[in-house]
Amino acid sequence: MRNIESTQGQWLGDVAVKHAGGIEALFELAVLNNVSPTENLKPGTQITPVAIENKRIVNYYERNDINPASSDTGTTRVRRRGIGNMTIGIDFIVG
Repeated sequence: MRNIESTQGQWLGDVAVKHAGGIEALFELAVLNNVSPTENLKPGTQITPVAIENKRIVNYYERNDINPASSDTGTTRVRRRGIGNMTIGIDFIVG
């Protein structure tokens, strides 16, 4: 098997689900790659894969080109709230 390259916003759990088919592979991946199981991965981090646990899930992710990236990257935009930040007809409906 060839190494997996992490992408922006991934943590080891995302890699486990996509490439092994389940979160159960998280700790095995962490030990094998000497990475904390809760650490956000830097884009381009090389991860040595583990055996596939659920081929059906792995195939689904591949077939649908799904690349999970669920960690907080700090780029989330905070939406301001309140009537002063609303637009008539979009989020302020006059009835």
